[in-house]
Amino acid sequence: MYLSLTLAILKHSQTRHHLLSHVLFDKIKFPVFLHIKPPDDKGLIEIVPTVWWPKVKEEGTALQPQTHKEEEDKQAYLASCEQLKNKIEGKTSRDLFLEKFRAFLKENAGTRLHPINTCPLPVSLCFFHRLIQALRYYWDFYAQQDTVKFLPSSEAYMPICEFKKPGRDNLDFQRCGGLLSHLQRTLSGSRSNSNDCLESSVDPSCAEIPGDATLTELLDGVVTLYHIATHKQLGKMSALRDNMNEFINSLIDTEEKLAKCPDDAQEIKYELERAKSVFEEKISELGRQMAWVIAVIYSKAKQIDVAWIFRVVLKTIEKASAHEIPFQFLPEFYVDTCINSYNALKNYFHPTANFFDIPDNFDLSHKFALFLTRHFSDNRIVNSDLRDNITQALACFACFPYSLEVLEDLPLESKKSMMHYLTAPYDNRSWAQTNWILVRIWKGCGFGYRYTHLPHLVPSKLQTTELGVASLQKPCPSKVFQDLLSEMLREDRERAIRFLDTMLSQLNWSFSEFIAIMQQIQQVVSKTEPWFIDTRQLKFCATCFQITISLLRVVEMIVSISPEFFTDYSKSSSELLLTRLIQLLCQILNRIATRNGMFENVISLPLPGMEVVTHYPIVAATVGILIRLILSPKDPERRDSRVCSVLLSEPLFQINSLNFLLGQDECAEIDVTTYKKQFNLREISQVNSEEIKQVEDLIEYLQNEIDNKSKQQKSLKDEDVCAICYANPISVIFDPCGHKSCRNCITYQMMNKKECFYCMTPVTSVRDIESNDVDVTSTAAAGKAKPSSNNNTENK
Repeated sequence: MYLSLTLAILKHSQTRHHLLSHVLFDKIKFPVFLHIKPPDDKGLIEIVPTVWWPKVKEEGTALQPQTHKEEEDKQAYLASCEQLKNKIEGKTSRDLFLEKFRAFLKENAGTRLHPINTCPLPVSLCFFHRLIQALRYYWDFYAQQDTVKFLPSSEAYMPICEFKKPGRDNLDFQRCGGLLSHLQRTLSGSRSNSNDCLESSVDPSCAEIPGDATLTELLDGVVTLYHIATHKQLGKMSALRDNMNEFINSLIDTEEKLAKCPDDAQEIKYELERAKSVFEEKISELGRQMAWVIAVIYSKAKQIDVAWIFRVVLKTIEKASAHEIPFQFLPEFYVDTCINSYNALKNYFHPTANFFDIPDNFDLSHKFALFLTRHFSDNRIVNSDLRDNITQALACFACFPYSLEVLEDLPLESKKSMMHYLTAPYDNRSWAQTNWILVRIWKGCGFGYRYTHLPHLVPSKLQTTELGVASLQKPCPSKVFQDLLSEMLREDRERAIRFLDTMLSQLNWSFSEFIAIMQQIQQVVSKTEPWFIDTRQLKFCATCFQITISLLRVVEMIVSISPEFFTDYSKSSSELLLTRLIQLLCQILNRIATRNGMFENVISLPLPGMEVVTHYPIVAATVGILIRLILSPKDPERRDSRVCSVLLSEPLFQINSLNFLLGQDECAEIDVTTYKKQFNLREISQVNSEEIKQVEDLIEYLQNEIDNKSKQQKSLKDEDVCAICYANPISVIFDPCGHKSCRNCITYQMMNKKECFYCMTPVTSVRDIESNDVDVTSTAAAGKAKPSSNNNTENK
């Protein structure tokens, strides 16, 4: 305080001249006046209660603390030194601001506070934009002072080494590699000096920041502020715009109805006019609110602020991901902020502030696509929820033509890396969201797979971007990724077979669960009223139905681009996969394509959330697979007789289930008292005439084959029928015991036990009736699951 008073007095020029000439150095020793007297021993004990000293080797290198207590003593001692330094030198206004700012963030990031105790979101949004402007101004100011050492704000990022500091963890945010304490303990256990290890792993560009660390700390706080408050407020303003658009569409519909309303229907006309006035009043109110949003919230300047923070976090993640250890210290909210800020630019600001007007918008999308493809399968991210968020962002990113083109323009290695993870076996990972990505690159090429709304529902005028209805997005197939997928499946056949096997297993599971819940619903409805059914059960039922459709569409794509995995009869694995697929398709048709069956009865009920459960999407995908397997799209006259033989030999196959698709189900008895409109693909606008012709050709060909088989087939003796399944004739002989069965049964047996069914003798080889060797051992690569006519789906 005395020094501050002296400094204020010396600012007066005449007083300063007099004191320098006659007082400061003549009568008072000015150096003594400036001397800082150290405290006595008693004062030092109060200021520094805990003492720690470094242990030094003979070479002069310091030893790290060996025990937890030594580490605590060291931290307490250094904290006392810092406290003593602050008492002597004092804190600058910038330090005080950052200290209060961090306290503000900590207070508003907590979930324990009552909403009235937190800062309102509109205030936080304005605070965010003002901080951005101040931060960029001073960042550029430092860059202009030293253009060699410092970066301009347009290239700003958080230095990776800052994330190692314990002070960064005062908001309790988890890191990509886990908790900070866990990372420090793991690194200190594997390295003698974790700090040296970290610093050596960070690239030299970490020094390309302003010399005053307070700017980087402020940048970290701004990113945190966006995560905890700014994005929420931007989303609320977007909801306001969407609400206004819904009222506008309702007004347009009302005006159209009013124009068609006859003059004699005065009561109806009055109600329409009243509804029109209500809509106009509400639109006027929302329009005034949107004027403020357009001018202030979603302005071009505010869009640039969010785009800048998006570049900052994207570059920070890019810098950190280049190194193994630093990336694990990256806070998780940096990844969330990267996803959310891009979503805000693309879906919140746009179209009010056009996304494509942002400078280098394609470069931003390109870098964001690289970020998604690199990290949606990054094992360094330990939080499965965070990985799912990245996967969902990638799935939504692939839903639109513009962003899909961005993905197609990525380097080949990035595209291969993405497809490699998408085609990983489905048994040990979260696969539902990644499967939607495969569905997206196929939509537009499948049988009747061009719809943006289901045939029995009124189309929505507002296309949603939610992942759960990704199948209702506009078709935009990617030939680039289809060709790449086909190439990668052929390059690693064993891995591809494992992928197909697990996908068929998941298809069997999802359809089994769907049928089981449908049966439960039918039982409940038969005893009580429909509204007593648990809505969660209905939601899960609809989800299983949609998952089944998505899996069927992926199978349809693979059958189209790489049919040899099912039709290369020189490989026993192909025969097994084809048999499993045919069984699943027959089960689906038997359950769905039946008039007055359980499926048709349940979907006719007014159950909330079950609107998406209907005949068309599942039977279209199923018949599309059969058409791709049996009919050749390149040669209309060519038929695959081997696939047809497998289909006709399947005990579950019924030709009536295919006739049902064209409204020709002859076996079902029509109850005139409860007549329901019969399903018919010919009446669905999403199915074109060429596809109808394919279904007719398929049914005609199969019917002819059934007739020919019934004419040519001779009655088999009991000893000529396989004693294991009683469905197929005996076709193979086991060596050395000489027992016999059909090929399918011994194929499944050899995957689990290489021994005879009957005598348990080890089977050394298998040969057909003509004594030709049959390879059934390689089918183990196709999976361990045994599909049969008595599996879960059939039991249910």
